[in-house]
Amino acid sequence: MIIGTAGHIDHGKTSLVKLLTGVDTDRLPEEKKRGITIDLGFAYTQSENGEMIGFVDVPGHEKFVHTMVAGAVGMDYGLLVVAADDGIMPQTIEHLRILELLGVKDLCVAISKIDMVDQPQMDIVQFEIENLLAQTRYASASIFKVSNITHEGVEILREHLFHLPLTHEQIKPYFRLAIDRVFISKGMGVTITGAIQSGEIALGDQLLLMPQGIPVKVRSIHAQSKSVERAGFGSRCGIVLTGVDLEKVQRGDWLVAQELNQEVEVFDAIIDMPLDAKQKIRDGEILLLHHGTDYTSARLILLNQHEVLAGQSALVQFVLQKKLSMCWSDHFILRDMSARFSLAGGRVLDITPPRRGRKHQDRLEFLKLLVNKNPQQVFQDIIRTANTPIPFEPWVQSFNDAPELLKVAAKDMNAYQLISNQQNYYLSEQLFEKMAKAVVEYLAADEKVVGIEPLRSLLKPKIDTKLFKVFLDELVQLKKIVLIGARYSLSNQSVTFSEQEKVIWDKAVLKLQSAGFNPPPMRDIAKELRVSEVILKIVFKKATQQQFLVWVSNDIYYLFSTMKEMGMILQEIFNQQEQITVVEFRNRLNIGRNRVVFIIEAFDKIGFTLRIVKKDSKSGQVQDYRIIRDPKVFL
Repeated sequence: MIIGTAGHIDHGKTSLVKLLTGVDTDRLPEEKKRGITIDLGFAYTQSENGEMIGFVDVPGHEKFVHTMVAGAVGMDYGLLVVAADDGIMPQTIEHLRILELLGVKDLCVAISKIDMVDQPQMDIVQFEIENLLAQTRYASASIFKVSNITHEGVEILREHLFHLPLTHEQIKPYFRLAIDRVFISKGMGVTITGAIQSGEIALGDQLLLMPQGIPVKVRSIHAQSKSVERAGFGSRCGIVLTGVDLEKVQRGDWLVAQELNQEVEVFDAIIDMPLDAKQKIRDGEILLLHHGTDYTSARLILLNQHEVLAGQSALVQFVLQKKLSMCWSDHFILRDMSARFSLAGGRVLDITPPRRGRKHQDRLEFLKLLVNKNPQQVFQDIIRTANTPIPFEPWVQSFNDAPELLKVAAKDMNAYQLISNQQNYYLSEQLFEKMAKAVVEYLAADEKVVGIEPLRSLLKPKIDTKLFKVFLDELVQLKKIVLIGARYSLSNQSVTFSEQEKVIWDKAVLKLQSAGFNPPPMRDIAKELRVSEVILKIVFKKATQQQFLVWVSNDIYYLFSTMKEMGMILQEIFNQQEQITVVEFRNRLNIGRNRVVFIIEAFDKIGFTLRIVKKDSKSGQVQDYRIIRDPKVFL
């Protein structure tokens, strides 16, 4: 259990923690000299039932609100301290708002310095506190009256705090810890401290320091005032790391499991404005965004409105000034750039959002699915509403959820699973049938036998070629279509030549073979064979369906064996220089440029090559070349 203090400067937070735990959390010389808390302080004590209880003591001065926010990360319970002689002060309200916006579920109030006021003043302060709490989620919070001088009421408060029920939310599997202190332990090395947000840690674990992406190893763990071999969710820890120098670690960094290696520069979220907010938030504003124990400036793009007023919520996209390490449902605080006011709180929805189409209605509906549900329900909604197969691993990272739980959720809704490049993808039954119907209907028209690209172009949006091939392989397994070499046809098709057509075809093959890389148009072949163009077109169509021929353009056809030979030439060029231009290919074939363009475009269509057009950033010249996309097309 982690309990965090909150309240205005000089209201007795640190002294009260010392009475409750016996530990003075002011550790810096300047704190001792000035008598105020500047940095986070930590204390631990043990309850009667043996449970370790940690206290995070935060500074109350307005200048150190960013430090208070860092301390509030990982709090299970808040202890709001209000001095009886001062009553409610600016940082009382500010700290209370921060606790609420960060999602701290419960708290109690300690009215301190009761030895310094009379009963009427005490009644006034209590009345003001009750009115303040009534405007928040903490309307039913308990209020205690204490004196740090006479110790009156301290024992009653201790009894309350030490018997609080544990209220941890569902434990997420992968380890995350927001770093709030960094120092060198004598004889040990670089040491970081923080509260474990999820998962657990053990000696020898290989972890990542984010957002830098530096791999580190756990040398030792100190939790609950002693050395331990492992620690779990909710514990405050001191962890000695190897593999990193002190100057490369700072407060605000995250120590995470290797699975959570995402660096976030743009993310979508929902923000909530308090009812008593003094300012509105406008589209395009630059604000301070506090997340974990770090903060950075962020440009805010409102997705479904032009401004956000007090008491309103809004869907937004943030563009960060520096990268952060985030997961779905993480809380954050928005403050004005002068760092004087906390304006709103929010939760992370999507850490890999699109830059284009971010305000489209279907995108907004998708973001609404990510609010107020558990990861399994959200994943099901994502699969159900998606118009393309959903990649599995990025959502495991974003949700920080157990992969097996998400897989069970997908299985429960009878989602289809596709595996491409060792990555899992899921799509709903409805989307699978829709895609299958488009493929089957296309192949049924004119009894087509085609490569992968014409079929892939049917889908909007297009999906990765390799993934689409996995989908087509699934249709083959289901006997909806058949695979002939590298081309696809309907399973009920049977294309054969008549005796007359077979004679014509045999003669046409000789003509095509003798022409090599430069066969004549079909109409010229028809004249030489003294058959009608209509009849030869029927023969060539059947030959194409059986993958004997490849149609290139107009009435130009190539034998499949000749295409394979030219494909080998392309592969040779690619192996030498990793790109292919039309000029280089023409020089190897020694035929006209226009014909070469038709041939290489045919290779694009069947998925053998991929055209790349890009502008050189230095010279400004446009580069136009091909690479080999799938060398297995001619296997």
